[in-house]
Amino acid sequence: MQLSDIPGHQALKDYFLKIIDSGRVPHAIMMTGGDGYGKLALAIGLAALLECKNKTAEGACGTCSSCIKAQKNIHPDIHFSFPVIKKDNIKRQDTTSTYFLKEWREFLAEHPYGNITDWLTFLGAADKQANINVAECNEIIKNLSLMTYEGQYKIQIIWYADYLGKEGNRILKLIEEPADNTIIILILNNSNAVLNTLKSRCQSILVPPFSDEDIKVYVENNSSLSSKDKQELVHLVDGDLRLAIQSLSATQLNYSEDIMSWFRYSYKADPEEVVGFIDTLIGNGKQEIINFLTYGLHFLREMHQLIAQDSSENIKLSDEEKVVAEKLIKLIDMSKIGQLEQIFTQSISHIRRNLSLKILLMSMTFEINAILKAEVNNLVTK
Repeated sequence: MQLSDIPGHQALKDYFLKIIDSGRVPHAIMMTGGDGYGKLALAIGLAALLECKNKTAEGACGTCSSCIKAQKNIHPDIHFSFPVIKKDNIKRQDTTSTYFLKEWREFLAEHPYGNITDWLTFLGAADKQANINVAECNEIIKNLSLMTYEGQYKIQIIWYADYLGKEGNRILKLIEEPADNTIIILILNNSNAVLNTLKSRCQSILVPPFSDEDIKVYVENNSSLSSKDKQELVHLVDGDLRLAIQSLSATQLNYSEDIMSWFRYSYKADPEEVVGFIDTLIGNGKQEIINFLTYGLHFLREMHQLIAQDSSENIKLSDEEKVVAEKLIKLIDMSKIGQLEQIFTQSISHIRRNLSLKILLMSMTFEINAILKAEVNNLVTK
């Protein structure tokens, strides 16, 4: 992954070029931002640029031996650490990233903007807990104590450093007393997840969402969607490129009528209607259900904005979606939207942990019923 392969984030790319050109690269960098914002891709791109033998004013050359190896994630001076599970017959406390490098490279090739859920699913371990253990920290210390093989720097990328916990103390000395030409890049979703002693010694970089324009360009280059569907997708993902990539395989992008139907069935609590709706959802497959619920979250959040602003200006909904939203606003206030958002968020997490889809969707329906039942609902008689 080269920086030039990543859409947008030009300000960060310019910053990386500037610090390298000035010879003032921080020895410890902490990249923080949401899933799908490209943190890992940026870290890999920065590492490739640092090791490039023929840098240009625009970035890495992409053709030298270092660039070619970095592109394949096999550069001997760029090390990766990431949350892992138990590997085969190896004791859990002895299992480190080293045992998963083959799978890791395959994962990066297929999911350059993936998250921890994608990683565990890729390993066939969606229901298991991953972590970064003591042995991993010792491996990091070992990696950075070695001489460089062919690059200018020894680079350690720690993906989901959130999982370090108190074990972060073990690599604190590396950051406090760095060896020459050693760079550690910690990638986190939440900067508060690491020890303050670690955080205070790193150069903090906040990675923002991709802009709508960046997402739009990516979608235009990687799909044959209609202009309307492209705009729907850009609104839906809200700067999350990972979600955009997943949504490209969705059978539909506007589920607003389905959301309203579900709320109607939930309110009426007619067993035949509820079971029929849920069976249809399940028949679409697990990923389509996640797409549906993710859309529901987006729709609810835009409804929240619509109520707060008392205007549809700057609301990321199509005209068709706004019609549905206006109907629902008469029935669902801010408090109820907040409760529904929580249910949808939790349920997406549960689905990714392989809970029974039918039981989960039935439970959601009962919860939605409890939220809506006090309302005099025009949806019932529609």
